[in-house]
Amino acid sequence: MQNGVLKLDQRIVFARAADEDALRTILTEPGMDLAGGIEDHVVLKEGNQIIAGGMLYQVGADSFHLLVLAVAAQDRGRGAGRRLLREICARPWRYCRETAGVRRGPYWITTVARGKAAMFYNKCGFQKCDFSRLPPPFDRQCEECPDKKECGPAPLVFSGVAP
Repeated sequence: MQNGVLKLDQRIVFARAADEDALRTILTEPGMDLAGGIEDHVVLKEGNQIIAGGMLYQVGADSFHLLVLAVAAQDRGRGAGRRLLREICARPWRYCRETAGVRRGPYWITTVARGKAAMFYNKCGFQKCDFSRLPPPFDRQCEECPDKKECGPAPLVFSGVAP
């Protein structure tokens, strides 16, 4: 299916130790890496193949920060990233290894996109914001980066409401 809906042979699960090499390969190709322990990341699997992955971190009862998100090069343009991101945004508590439990009401997710990736996040409902809107220490994550000018970091926020 399209429009961010998981296909029948796709599932999102927490990564396992055996997934580390595959997920690291997906993340390092666009210049990222694992953002913590492998088990803290979620992966989108198609059959037994990892096609995308990311890590969401809960910073408060109703706030999250998306640390990394990437899609395997051969799977870009097929909607895998959109499917993974929309599912994470719809149910953020489900995709945090360490969570304060499911809540009801408004919540928000922040992230920092690099370069043209901001357009992808905009299509998935994220809005541009100021770095001051990001929770510490993410609000200062780009201050000392020597690649900041080439990277073109864009702070973004997604607002949702849990039923």
